[in-house]
Amino acid sequence: MNCELKKHTIVVGSGISGLTATLLLAKKGHQVTLIEKLPHIGGFLNRFNRSGLRFDTGFHFTGGFGGILSDFLELLDFQDDVKPAPLKTEVFIANQDKRIYLPPTGLPDLAEAIAAHFPQDAAAIQKYYAAEQEIVDATPMFDFKHFDQADVMSMLTEYDALTVQEYLDSLSLKSPELKAILPIMALCHGTPPVESDFPYHCRCSYNLDSHLTAVQHGGDAFMTAFKREFAKYGVDIRTATTIQSLEFSSSSPTCTAAILSDETRLEVDDIFFAINPQSFLPLLPDNYLPARIKRRVRNLKPTCSFFTVCGCLDDGLHMENTLTFFLRDSDINQMLLPNATNYSTGIVTSNDPQNGCTTFTAFRTMFLEDCIAQCGPFDGSYRHEQKYLEFKEKMTESILDNIAHAFPALRGHLRVMDSSSPLTSQRFSPPIGSAYGTRQTIGVSRLSGRLPVTNCHALGHHAHFPGILGCMLGAYLACM
Repeated sequence: MNCELKKHTIVVGSGISGLTATLLLAKKGHQVTLIEKLPHIGGFLNRFNRSGLRFDTGFHFTGGFGGILSDFLELLDFQDDVKPAPLKTEVFIANQDKRIYLPPTGLPDLAEAIAAHFPQDAAAIQKYYAAEQEIVDATPMFDFKHFDQADVMSMLTEYDALTVQEYLDSLSLKSPELKAILPIMALCHGTPPVESDFPYHCRCSYNLDSHLTAVQHGGDAFMTAFKREFAKYGVDIRTATTIQSLEFSSSSPTCTAAILSDETRLEVDDIFFAINPQSFLPLLPDNYLPARIKRRVRNLKPTCSFFTVCGCLDDGLHMENTLTFFLRDSDINQMLLPNATNYSTGIVTSNDPQNGCTTFTAFRTMFLEDCIAQCGPFDGSYRHEQKYLEFKEKMTESILDNIAHAFPALRGHLRVMDSSSPLTSQRFSPPIGSAYGTRQTIGVSRLSGRLPVTNCHALGHHAHFPGILGCMLGAYLACM
């Protein structure tokens, strides 16, 4: 066994949460070792090539430019690397052929644009977004530079005991479509309105509702900046590596060493787990884990995954950069629960000036268990099984039909370059490939912060922001 005697601050998992934690700790002077199971760091931030075109694995858009994301970029010294790119956003309700443009210029403009389609519900629409603004104004964490843990109590609001669905029901909406349109950003945090508490949803939605954009060069912009800063601060990156076991002090609940899959033994200062609790809790002694922690993890429910198709437009056709939420109908709850009878397909089109074409990525809500139900028992790989190939072909054709339904001029002009199922996502987000980690159901919180082993920490996706913002904030609060 190769023993390294210097003490390491270890970060396990290199998605955006683990990358952010690694850099923040390195900037504070820690000797950081980043451990990643896959052959490369970055998780869903990574992009891939098909026929010379670049496609995003899982990071397609964000909110927060000009606000909290810009603050994070400055903190990480990324402000010159990560720049916004315009992204027109719209909702398309397929069973009505109804298209609603969502302006990226703040909640008042958004409320006005939606009310123009549903004038009979204008007052209720205004009330919904006024409540969202009220909740955000009562959340000091939106100004994270001046946030104090003591401010958490001031975040309590009159809406805390309500689910999103209950608040929507209280508005007595005359147009049922609004029960999908108003909480549309639930598709970006993965918890259905019937399970999600209203303040959580509003905090997650606010930056996306206010100013949703793409990022120039997508995840590549972040990865270039992270790799540059890691080299500057001497971060030790170990890919294709896992922690096999941990050693603990005989006199206190403290981790003293980590044994890696290559049999290297690292002396431990602190460990930060940026992976699913189901993956790291088995490493901790059972007698250190109180019943409340075990129960909390048992009660966590996964968010959806996606079936994804990517490609480009044929015949010199071009579209502006657009995000379209394609809704089969207006029941958004059924899009975000297992064994769903409904679905949503997100369609992102992006101009590639270097290659003079428009690419598309379309991702449909689906759970891993739904995929397995259609393909039969899973024994480790479906890659070459006929049933799986037929399933992928059927799903691809269905998604192409969604795109053509929303954009009839594109029918017959969509060239597919690749597709992936929740089984592919499982490699990036084990154990079950969920796109947004665990659902933030009312009354159940994600596991984050210091664990019962005093120098072990969980970097939970923070509940107040979706996607990349929630991951970065969770890492910030755990490390700083």
